[in-house]
Amino acid sequence: MNTWLKIALLSTLPVLSHAHTMSPFLLPEVFDTKAAQNLSFQSAITIEKFFVAGNNFKTTYVITEPNGQQKPVNAAASLKRFNVAEFDLPEDGTYRIRTQDAIGNSGKYALVDGRWLRVRPVRAGMQNPAPTKPAETVTPAKAPTNTQPPRMIAADQVPANAQTLEVTNHLIAESYVTKGKPSAIPAPSKQGFEFKLLTHPSELYAGESLKAQVLVNGKPVPNLEIDVFKGASSYEANAKREQPHVKTNAKGEVEIKFEQAGIYLITTSYPEANPDATKKPASDNFTYGLTVEVAE
Repeated sequence: MNTWLKIALLSTLPVLSHAHTMSPFLLPEVFDTKAAQNLSFQSAITIEKFFVAGNNFKTTYVITEPNGQQKPVNAAASLKRFNVAEFDLPEDGTYRIRTQDAIGNSGKYALVDGRWLRVRPVRAGMQNPAPTKPAETVTPAKAPTNTQPPRMIAADQVPANAQTLEVTNHLIAESYVTKGKPSAIPAPSKQGFEFKLLTHPSELYAGESLKAQVLVNGKPVPNLEIDVFKGASSYEANAKREQPHVKTNAKGEVEIKFEQAGIYLITTSYPEANPDATKKPASDNFTYGLTVEVAE
């Protein structure tokens, strides 16, 4: 099947909701090649989790070649909904494609009365149009009592002496392509959020598993929820698209089993959302997406 036709088919999939509402993804035109000298790929933010390009995000890329050398790559075309880029494959082996320095919408929080509230911009006031006829006297209905404490505060309402915190949202997407025979993949850098693959990404087969370890600054992340989504045609049942989520164990390790061949998007967010507003938010949040192909 033509590669870009395949991408177009993946982009026709319907909307499904899940715990992680968005994810960056990176989709190569092929995951395995015999003799290609260069290869293209696209990246975007997907809301539906099936490679549906919802929004673009600003990023550069770094290609790690089989010999370990890293080469920066810029987008060849930056469109409203996605980027398209390409890179060279000078030798046989496995190449890792990874976004670099991609930042999502950052946020600001303020500690007010013991709760960390999200600070929102001040909204411009709106005037109600003058009535065209005399208003009727109506007994106002009793407003419902809001028992939920606020989670947001307008910027102009933040006390001058309130403690504030800037939160940076990092977007990370990666994938692997092998030319000829697979080679060793890069070791973790022990910086930031990383998905340490314990199974080679070019040797995944239906009925088998991908094993990995989730790390932040080189330390394992236990009990983290991982979501798995399968690219599929619009005629396939939802159950074949949204796979059962899994969690990392005490060592940050996770095993993802693939029942069928196809292209999969593995996503997670760290740290996970905390409904307790009395807890200080993390200054760095990570949203991650790994794209792999599972063979028959």
